[in-house]
Amino acid sequence: MRVASLSLNNLRSYDGHYTVEFHPDTTLIIGKNGTGKTSLLEALYLLHRGTSFRGRDRDIIPYDHTRSEMKIEFSDASHTRRATLHITPDEKIQKQFIINNEKKTARLTAKERLPVVLFEPDELRLLTSSPARRRDFIDGIIGRLSPTYATVISRFQRTLLQRNELLKQFESMKRDTWESHLFAWDVKFAELGASIIKARINFLLHSHDRLSQIYSSIASESHRISTAYVSDFPEITDNLQQRIIHQLEARHQSDGLRGYTSVGPHRDDIELFLDGHPANEVASRGEMRTIMLAFKLLEVELQEHHSGQKPLILLDDVFSELDTEREKQLIEALSGYQTIITATDMRSQFGATAVIEL
Repeated sequence: MRVASLSLNNLRSYDGHYTVEFHPDTTLIIGKNGTGKTSLLEALYLLHRGTSFRGRDRDIIPYDHTRSEMKIEFSDASHTRRATLHITPDEKIQKQFIINNEKKTARLTAKERLPVVLFEPDELRLLTSSPARRRDFIDGIIGRLSPTYATVISRFQRTLLQRNELLKQFESMKRDTWESHLFAWDVKFAELGASIIKARINFLLHSHDRLSQIYSSIASESHRISTAYVSDFPEITDNLQQRIIHQLEARHQSDGLRGYTSVGPHRDDIELFLDGHPANEVASRGEMRTIMLAFKLLEVELQEHHSGQKPLILLDDVFSELDTEREKQLIEALSGYQTIITATDMRSQFGATAVIEL
């Protein structure tokens, strides 16, 4: 099922009604920075997944409006999707979806989400970015494949926040009471943390061979991509949850003085290797971007495998980060998928079958 058209009404810089049609193969959206190219991809992504990739829902609605609307029509005319965001009198955001004329809640269920893979320039620079960005990148891929994992991440973040708040009361609470409350959070933290660590390690271990194959295809020569999970708990063991609890207990006092939790999956990192060497030390800019492209192309394959449908591909100004040969290899790898590309200029290697100028 391919996207046929997208209609917007008052979304970010789109004041009033705007409709755009897409080719079932490759559509290129050309425009200068600030013309609203990414906003079109944002609307497509939100209607597929139920959330934006750009941050707060409030920012989608123009400041001189209280309502934004968007609608997708597909090649299968019997399927349509609408979303409405509305600012209430008390300044809260109400979001509603309508799928095939049936109203849904503000969140799409796993069955209601459609497969879509987004390529962003920032993701191609993740190797030289912070550990938090790398964790979020891997968690994002796993979460889009497993709704259960996305729920675990959300619950863990809330647990971490509550535990940190309690740590900050180290000097104001009675010690026995503080220890008792903290142990309860330790147990919950360890349960969720162990699930996250296991999911990350399993994903990385099972990705090595395919990542190497994809990378070699893009680079047009054989290379080996591998990863290491950098953590106090770098391996999956039967007693992983208990080991986390022990580490938390051992750091009660020091973490209480710091006011934050110093051990757990929120402190971990992912290290990548190119042919056995740390990629951040030996890889060129082009090689580092190719590693991240390999991860995204792997996500394309995994989403198709899990959903049984070809995902929609959104490429947001990615080609400004790539040389001509890698542009060509990426386009070839995405052949057969509906692909929507944003760029500031036209290049023949995009292979666009339709062009939209903003």
